[in-house]
Amino acid sequence: MSIFTDLKNRCLPPLLSREEMVEIMQREVFGYLPQVDFTLSVSEPESIYHCYCLGDVEHSFVNMTITVGDKSHTFRVDRLLHTDEKKRPLVIFNNFHPMSASRYFPVEEMSEQNVDFISVCYTDVTTDDGDFSTGIAPLLLPNGQESDTTCGKIMLWAWTNMRLLDYGLTLPYTDAENVAVAGHSRLGKTALVTGMLDTRFKFVFSNAAGCAGDSLAHGNSGFNRKDVSTGNFNFGELICDIYRTFPFWFCKNYKKYTVKNYADDFDQHFLVATIAPRYVLIGCCSEDHWADPVSQQLCVLAASPAWEGLGLDGHITDGEYLTPNSGKIDGHVGVFMTRTLHMLSRHNWHWFMKFIEAHK
Repeated sequence: MSIFTDLKNRCLPPLLSREEMVEIMQREVFGYLPQVDFTLSVSEPESIYHCYCLGDVEHSFVNMTITVGDKSHTFRVDRLLHTDEKKRPLVIFNNFHPMSASRYFPVEEMSEQNVDFISVCYTDVTTDDGDFSTGIAPLLLPNGQESDTTCGKIMLWAWTNMRLLDYGLTLPYTDAENVAVAGHSRLGKTALVTGMLDTRFKFVFSNAAGCAGDSLAHGNSGFNRKDVSTGNFNFGELICDIYRTFPFWFCKNYKKYTVKNYADDFDQHFLVATIAPRYVLIGCCSEDHWADPVSQQLCVLAASPAWEGLGLDGHITDGEYLTPNSGKIDGHVGVFMTRTLHMLSRHNWHWFMKFIEAHK
């Protein structure tokens, strides 16, 4: 059965205008960010290591301070920047760890790419839990999640990505026409939300974002662990699974979809489609049944008409599902699959680097 037939069988709601889809994803899933007056200040950089790529790339960091009214929060921002005074694309990477300590970011290897990087450890911004008194949360949400549409933590991390870009655009050798945002898993969802909110990002890279990210909810029936030994199991984390464990990522409105597992009038292809007419790359892991690489690929295909309606190439496919260690990245909407579990590896990064190089 072709991917086109499978998509038709999911019976998805059709795409709407970008404005309507942005509104739905905020109101029903991620919540609204408050409008606040803030100031951003950055310390002088401190060098960590200056020998990457034969001395042409320096790893340094700055301390960024966000101030709202009489409250402020400071966190560390890592920089991996070339020193040869040539303009390059800039990637904003919201990560699970500091740059030099992360298994998701091979620092030396990425220093050899023709891009620069700015990275932050997401829990330095605000903790990954239901406590809205940590980090930037009390600055933006002084009353916590006070309504059903008040945003959750994913929106706060996305807001920080935008502040990192504010800073990145002040650097003299940032190619402002080719800036990107990247993230893995929950931070892949964050990257997609960032791309939805901020059109300055030309490229969005979401790796293994799965449920509430880059995977369709329609058609997912959960992962039946009892049948794993036989190989006969269903795929896909359900909304009830993710909301039970991580309700604080989302607005409270999202809870109403936990019983049926999907909304009648939208799905995650809306989120991907809000990035049109820019570029988005979805990374899948073949053994990541929880994120469901089948539903990820269907999501890419379902979002594609947002680009096609603008006269652009969306997702270019031959109608077949990907095999492990392959990808289709010629269109504005790319997808690839590595033969791994839930992981952001050097191979995933290389796909993203190829995607930027092909479309910058």
